[in-house]
Amino acid sequence: MDNNILGNLHKIASILENNGNEELAAEIHDVFLKVSAKKKKKKSSGKNVPNNPSLWASCQAEAKRKFEIFPSAYANGFASRRYKQKGGTWRKAK
Repeated sequence: MDNNILGNLHKIASILENNGNEELAAEIHDVFLKVSAKKKKKKSSGKNVPNNPSLWASCQAEAKRKFEIFPSAYANGFASRRYKQKGGTWRKAK
């Protein structure tokens, strides 16, 4: 529904601007910006850090032994899956 509202506000502002009502078009444009700003997602703050650093270190060591290239996407994926299999969890850093 928000996309429909945004589209209609944009159309109205364009029509008003084409008809010479720049002031009213500017006010509708401000409303358009406020509505679209509410729709944006919040950025996540902080990095993910392991709750059990020693378990994470052992999973990384296992990945280093298994893969020739570390760090790599495959090695990091393996380490994170292994960490989760062993009961490891994550939290956001402060």
